[in-house]
Amino acid sequence: MSGDEERARGVAGLLRQLWLGLSAYRLFPGSQDRPGFVAATERISDAAQAALAQGAVDVEVRSEGFALDGELLPGDGSMERLARACFERGVERLVLVAVPDGRDLDRTYAVLSMPQEDLREAGGAEEALSGAGVTSIVLSPIGPAAVEGADHVPEEMGGMRATRIPDAETITSQLMKGDLSGTPSDQAEVLLDRIRVLVSELSVEAGREIDLHSTVHDVVAELPAELRRSLVEILVDRVREDPLAERLIGAMSNAELTRALVDLGRDGRRDPVELARQLAEAGVRHVDIVDLTSALEAGREEAGTILAGLEQLGMDLSEGGPETASGSVTDAIGAYLAATERDDVRAVQATLPRTDEQRRGTALLSLRDYLALEEDAERLGEVLHLWAGELGEALRSRDPRRVSELLDAVHEALGGPKEREREYLFDAYVREALQPDLLMELVMAAQSGDAFPLPELLAPLGDRAVEVLLDLLAAEPDRHRRAVLLAALRPVARGHVGPVAARLRDPRWYVVRNAALLLGSAGGTEVLHLLEPAARHETPQVRREAVQALVAAGSVQAVPHLRELAEGGPEDVRSMAVSALGTIRGPESAAALAAVAAGSDSRSIRNLAFERLAQGPDGLEVLRRLTSRDVRPRPPWSVRRRARKLVRGARGSAP
Repeated sequence: MSGDEERARGVAGLLRQLWLGLSAYRLFPGSQDRPGFVAATERISDAAQAALAQGAVDVEVRSEGFALDGELLPGDGSMERLARACFERGVERLVLVAVPDGRDLDRTYAVLSMPQEDLREAGGAEEALSGAGVTSIVLSPIGPAAVEGADHVPEEMGGMRATRIPDAETITSQLMKGDLSGTPSDQAEVLLDRIRVLVSELSVEAGREIDLHSTVHDVVAELPAELRRSLVEILVDRVREDPLAERLIGAMSNAELTRALVDLGRDGRRDPVELARQLAEAGVRHVDIVDLTSALEAGREEAGTILAGLEQLGMDLSEGGPETASGSVTDAIGAYLAATERDDVRAVQATLPRTDEQRRGTALLSLRDYLALEEDAERLGEVLHLWAGELGEALRSRDPRRVSELLDAVHEALGGPKEREREYLFDAYVREALQPDLLMELVMAAQSGDAFPLPELLAPLGDRAVEVLLDLLAAEPDRHRRAVLLAALRPVARGHVGPVAARLRDPRWYVVRNAALLLGSAGGTEVLHLLEPAARHETPQVRREAVQALVAAGSVQAVPHLRELAEGGPEDVRSMAVSALGTIRGPESAAALAAVAAGSDSRSIRNLAFERLAQGPDGLEVLRRLTSRDVRPRPPWSVRRRARKLVRGARGSAP
């Protein structure tokens, strides 16, 4: 792969992560501590570090995606949606000069979620973002000034003077001068030609074209009803082949376009839903414009916000309807609707609560199919949020079967080697279900008279449940509750020692001690190589626990590690290792003790090793061999004398 291709790939990956972050933000605006947003911030940080390794990221925003150094980046729907969110707000240049933190991302996403009218009043995206103190990301139109820290300055910027865009009143006077004769369709044709000439003569610079188109749309919205409908009809019919028609339609918000389509159908001459489908097929709008138009045609709009036809779509509006931003169709309905071939999100929610066996199985299949098909990260996040709430209820109800069913259905839909981003979402929302208070409640209940199989309940959650319990243990100040958590973790952590082993690197010594204890009870021979270094920890409490854990986890398999510690570990560990070897029965431990007794440079360690050898039958057999004349190589005289003395003592004490 060439350097340019690698650079493009890194930038595309960053843009994709930025869109996922925007989707997570829109679910809970301003909540930087939500698990979905926290996970998105971490992924953006990783992608930004990789992309910035070759310099500032400087891309051009186009209606169809992003361009790097003049070349359109190959992307997917997520990059296109991010580009559209920028483009609709007059942003045609995105520059990233440093790794953004959660605060910068929160403020950037707030700007990209603002209604266009509010953003214009704030002075535009660039002004709003800089005013919020964001320095890592710059959102700007192209020209007339370069972005500080950017890696290039477009050639067309040199000496450019911004063209003044006439206001709506001035444009109206130019378009409506002279009489318009003929049918409304004829008048609309003349008006479109005049708009074309006006746009051409103004020669507005690239970064501000959308402002001109938006102003023209404002003029069109004030035209007499018949003339307005005829002009919109021409624009929709020609959107595929006429760039001006495409740009004018593109300047309309979802709410404005949906109302215009329904307006066209008032006299029955055109089908608004069919027109919406035509726009979706042309790629001018996302496919859910069809659902939105159908909803508005069914007839509900409150306080300027379209909430149309939601009863027919399976939603109860008796309690005031969904919380939405006024004037935004996508905000009002889009969070609840999937594409036409997909189930409504709220219908999915209704399938989650427990019912009879057959209905529950059907509900989970529907949920799995929906998640497998859904490509919009924002909608996916909302469904997963609902699912996380149901998973939490299943845990609170202590229903291991329900927990397993919910996890299996979602993981099957989101998993796979090519679905890393969706896997991240799955992980984030599982953690949302694992609220610390809920897990502590379950742990305390399992240890009380209301006993139930906690390991069985948490087993489907795997490493994630262990990590949350370890966090609780590390933060718990009460000794009794710590003991209860440790008791609960021993069976839960079996088969999930990865999160426990990771705590051996924690700077808090008591966390490392607890990890060593748990590895001894939950681990096997696979953790021995981790416990030996822990036995050399700077804190004596950790060293003592690690030596004991070696015996618990490995028994005979731990003998080589204990011998290594007995011969070369810290002073207190050497004696503990010798004593630990004495608790392990078998020829392997006896041979290790004999080697320590014969070779240690510490007299006290040699004496302790001899004492442990004399306490078991395998050790006595080794001592007898040491006294034999036939043993080769022959041990030192002092070793043979001590062995002979211990053997005689054992005979004398025998019954």
